[in-house]
Order: sequence, then structure tokens, then C-alpha cells
Amino acid sequence: MRTSYTPTLKISFIALNNATGWRAAHLLTSHEGKCERSLVQCQACQEMIQLSEKEQHSERECPERNLNCRYCKLSFSFKHIKAHDEICQKFPLQCEGCGKKKILREKFADHARSCSKYKSSCRFSAVGCNVIVENEKMLHHEQGSMAEHLRMLLAAVQSLREREGQPRSLQVPHSKAQELGSSIRELEQRLGSLGLYCSAEEEEEEGGAAATLLSLADRQLNGYSGKAQALPKLCEALARKLSTFENIVCVLNREVEKSSLTLEAYSQQHRLDQESMDSLTHKVRQMERSLAMKDLAIAELEQKFKEQEFSTYDGIFIWKIGDFTRKRQDAREGRTPAMFSPGFYTSKYGYKMCMRLYLNGDGTGRGTHLSLFFVVMKGNSDALLKWPFNQKVTLMLLDQNNREHVIDAFRPDVTSSSFQRPVSEMNIASGCPLFCPLAKLEGKSSYLRDDTIFIKAIVDLTGL
Repeated sequence: MRTSYTPTLKISFIALNNATGWRAAHLLTSHEGKCERSLVQCQACQEMIQLSEKEQHSERECPERNLNCRYCKLSFSFKHIKAHDEICQKFPLQCEGCGKKKILREKFADHARSCSKYKSSCRFSAVGCNVIVENEKMLHHEQGSMAEHLRMLLAAVQSLREREGQPRSLQVPHSKAQELGSSIRELEQRLGSLGLYCSAEEEEEEGGAAATLLSLADRQLNGYSGKAQALPKLCEALARKLSTFENIVCVLNREVEKSSLTLEAYSQQHRLDQESMDSLTHKVRQMERSLAMKDLAIAELEQKFKEQEFSTYDGIFIWKIGDFTRKRQDAREGRTPAMFSPGFYTSKYGYKMCMRLYLNGDGTGRGTHLSLFFVVMKGNSDALLKWPFNQKVTLMLLDQNNREHVIDAFRPDVTSSSFQRPVSEMNIASGCPLFCPLAKLEGKSSYLRDDTIFIKAIVDLTGL
């Protein structure tokens, strides 16, 4: 029976779709509030960062983060921490005189005064003595340079007197005048301790130059009490310049940090590229080794194929040797003194043998004869055969006119190791060092045609 479509079903579908859409929107909104890849603003530097990196940014990367000085444990902004190290009283210093390390800055002045090796400026540096000497030698320097110091003090006092009428901006500051007065008093005390300083009455009686010098310095000191008024303005200007320099240093530090991060990223990428290159190089070497092993296997297969191609299984083998002239020249010059024929068999599962030929002779036949030898080889069926090998062997150089072959035959010596069961690939060769005179192969020889000779081996199969 056919049913009709009702509007109620359509309304249900719409409601379902609306509910599904509302739930998806709710899930999306909830996810956006927790998504680790969402961007949030750092409260300190106002930089936009991913939520997953907020903690790392606040602790390691934010330029406005606070750090504790590792020496005095006070908290400073990251951009001010380096400037703080220059004035931190707990910062460790090293004495250049005695070499002692880890001297706190707040105690360094005391150490400098007590260290005999620390180099200090002369106490009369305010009047022109630029000598820097170790503390233990300071007294010796002052005693030896006393006259020079007096002349410097006199020149300084005269200069002060000449500047009295000059504008305030050109006059000596009060602090320098105080330094001069202090130097004069110290000199007075040292002169007294050495017995060289006289009282005021004695100086008036003797008219000494030192008394006149001291009195002039005392009068000049009273005229410079108001010179320090310009110092606050100078300090304020220096403070402004210092603030400017601190801002510049902060900007430079931020640039250096960015450059450091970029350099670190490049270094990381370089390491990854290097690891990839090393991996690829390792794979290439593995492939090269695999190819070398495959080439070796192919060469072995080719050798076996050639052996199968030329092998015979009836004890008779004819060996064709082409390019005779070149091969004999190689033998004469020692490059290839001997040649081996392909292997052949007495039967499918019989003895395996080959021939060994010296084209320029061997032993007693060297340089005069062809030397031909018979070799018993290691075969697959040796365990089933009778040993020692005791079959008659006939070796022939074939006359290509089929008239007169060069023939030599022998029966194996069963006591010789050449005919025992092989323990290596082949036994020691045995045969005929004087097989054929080389003279027979010269001129229009019937044994040598088209630069090719033929050698035949026949193994008697009687009794096998």
C-alpha cells in the first residue's frame, strides 16, 4: 500500500539538523577556547603567541619577563638585568694585582686598599701626577717624588689664583679644590712624619716655600664653596644620557636575541640536513655493496655458464686457443705465463679435469717448447669415485691438415699427490714440460692456422 508524505516528518528532520548544528557550534566554541594552536596575547610584551608556547615564552623568550639576579637575588626586568650586573654589589670581581677571584663588589674597595699588589693612582693625581703603582711601592714613590709633587702643588695653586677673575663656568669645581686641599694636607702630614715639615712660626722665621704654598692653598679653598651648584644639572644631563643609552642597549639586546634564535634555527636545520645526508650516504654505500655482491654473483654465474657451455662428459676435450701470437707474447713477457682450459668430465658424475698450457714453456722447456699438463680438479661427485685417479691420459696438438699430430700419453703415478682426491679446487699439474718444440709453430705451420691452435685431451674410460 502506498503511503503519503507527512509534514510532521519534515519538521522532525529540521529540528534534528538544528540540534546537530548547535551542538557542532558549541563543540567548536569549546575547542577554540582550549586549542593549543590558538593565538593569545602576552600580557607583558603584547606579542601574539600560540597557547601551547605561552609558558615557554613567559619563562624564556619574553623580553619583558622578570628574572632574579643570581648574585643578590633581587628581581629585575630581563632588559635591565645586564645593566644591573655592572652595579650589583654582590657581583664577583677579580683582583688584577694578586689574582684573587670572587671578591664581592661591595668589598672590593677594602681589598684594593689592603692588597699590596693592587695598582692605584698616586694620591697627587689631582695636581698632575699620573703614576700608577702597586700599593706596597706607593710610599717609596711618594718619598722619591716629593720635590716633584711640591712643584705640581705650586703650579696648581698659581693656576687657581689666575682663574679667580674668570667666569664661573671656567673655574675649577669645588670637588677638585677639595682634592687639592686633601692632597696638601696629606703631604703636610707625611712631611711631618719624615721630620721635613716645620711649624708656622719656624716657617715665618725661615721664610720657607712650603709654608707659603700651604697658606695659598688654604686661601683658595675658601673661594670655591659655591662651585658645586652646577653639579646637579650636570648629573641630571648625565642621567638622561644614561637612560638613552640603556634604551639603545635594550633594543640591541632584543635584536641580538632574535638573531640568536634565527641562528639556532638555521643550526638545527643544518643538523637535520646533515643527518639526512649521512643517512642517504649510508644507503648509497649499502647499495654499492649490494651491487658489488650482485656483480660478483653474475661473474660466478657467467663462469659456470661458460663451464657448462664448453664442458664435455665423455673424457674427450678439444681446446681451441685463438689469438696465439699475442698470448705467446704475454707469456714470454711474464704477464700471463700459463693458461687453464675449461673443465671437462669423464661422465656426468665422473672425474673433473682440465689442462694447463705454458705457451713459452715451463721448467726444462722454458723458451724452447710448449709445456702441457693435466690437472685433476675438485668435482661434485668425488665422494662416489675411486681414488687415486688411475686412468690413462693422452695429450695431443692437432695437425690441422689431419696428417701428423703431436701426441704424448702417460699413466698416472698413483703415489703422487697430483692424482689423489683433491682437497682444494685443483691438484698440482702433471704432464709434459717438453710437449712440443716451438719451432714447429713457426713459419707456415700446419699446427697454427689463422693464429689458432687446437689441443685435445683423451682420458681412457676403461674400468670406469
